[in-house]
Amino acid sequence: MSLINRIQLFLWRKYLPWLQRNGAEKGTPHDYYSVFIQDTTNTRYRYKTLQDDQNTLVLSVLLQQTEVNKNIADLTEMESEIVHYKKNYSLRYNSILLFALDRTLKIITLKTAIARIKGWLVSGLKSDKETISRDRFNLLRLLVAHYVNQRPSRASSGFSLDEVITLLHGTLWYTHIKNEPFRRKITLLLESLVITGDLTERQGSYYVQGQAITTLVEHEKEERRVIQQQKMHKNIVRFMLVITVATLLIILVLLAMAGIVDLHAIWQKILQIKPVRFLLKLI
Repeated sequence: MSLINRIQLFLWRKYLPWLQRNGAEKGTPHDYYSVFIQDTTNTRYRYKTLQDDQNTLVLSVLLQQTEVNKNIADLTEMESEIVHYKKNYSLRYNSILLFALDRTLKIITLKTAIARIKGWLVSGLKSDKETISRDRFNLLRLLVAHYVNQRPSRASSGFSLDEVITLLHGTLWYTHIKNEPFRRKITLLLESLVITGDLTERQGSYYVQGQAITTLVEHEKEERRVIQQQKMHKNIVRFMLVITVATLLIILVLLAMAGIVDLHAIWQKILQIKPVRFLLKLI
């Protein structure tokens, strides 16, 4: 067994009893932990208890009423997810190492708090702006990312409306989580993605389709084209500005050589302009 696996096994033995004591059975719906496990066959479990021998895990299969026993050493070979459910959001740890690190240093907790504050500020500034098209592609990109990187706690590949709002909740739009117009807007965005074939809807759940990749690729190509056009436009403006300034300087030099303009006098008058003097001093 490698050193990393030994450390993981030590941390699992240390924290599993604590996680069980602070699970859903504790009776605090806004502050409890759940441990989810996924094996190599893509079967997903929820941790229930650790037997008296401290080596046997009792796991319940998600969406089933069955229980299985696993050796605690098997945890080092399976994917795991520890979820800390809070009142308005949840903290997720993809490994026991991250959980132990956050228990000591609170890095993930602080990062989540900063993201929530940022989301609150951005939401307050942009909540009145209509960005339906961009919202649509951002939502599709989010669903594709979560579909590809499915967590062990997910029992289905589909997304209900509440799950979609939960994905958005705590990032950019969490201040609108109980806002009925916001829910209707998300519903319309999902229905529009169904119409274009990016999603399918079955029994209230939305499933990502292969068309979603094509849509995202085409959208990214269009964004790159727009960015390139903007850069080209800026370069043309800069080039025209340089040509204009150079033309003026050439004209002034020619006029000075002809004795029509006194460049020294013009320069002294320019220096007397306070903004120009300030810029020259700044340079």
